[in-house]
Amino acid sequence: MVRYALKKLLFHLGVCLLVWFLILRFSLHGKLYAGWFAGVLAACYLLAGWLSYLKSQGTDLGKLIRRKRAPETPYCLRNAAKERKPRQGLAGARHVFDDDLSETAEEQPSVLPENTRNRAKAIALAINGVLMFVLSAL
Repeated sequence: MVRYALKKLLFHLGVCLLVWFLILRFSLHGKLYAGWFAGVLAACYLLAGWLSYLKSQGTDLGKLIRRKRAPETPYCLRNAAKERKPRQGLAGARHVFDDDLSETAEEQPSVLPENTRNRAKAIALAINGVLMFVLSAL
C-alpha cells in the first residue's frame, strides 16, 4: 500500500511541480499566477482525496450522480427489419470474431483490494494537496 501511494504521490507531485515551474518561469506575472495555480490545484487534490476516501468507505458519489439508462426493449422484440446477412463463403461463418481468451488469461488482478487502493490514493492525493498549499504560500 505504501509503494502504491508513494508512486501516485510522486507522479502527481512531479506533474504539478513541472506545470508550476513553467507558469512561474514563462508567465507575465509569474509568482502571482504560479501561486494561484498551486492553490487551485491544492483544493482540487484535497477534494479528490476526500472523494477517494469516501469511496474506500463504501460511499461512491460518482455512482450516485451518474444518470441511469432507461430500460430498453430487447432487440429480439423490436420491429427492426431483420435481414439475414450473406455468408462470407460457402462454408464461412456469418460473424467472424475472436473468442480466444489468451489475452485475458495473462492479466492478473491487482494485488491490493479496491478499498485499500482507494485509501492509499486518498492519502497520496491529500498529501499532494497539502504540499501544493505550502507551495502556493511561497
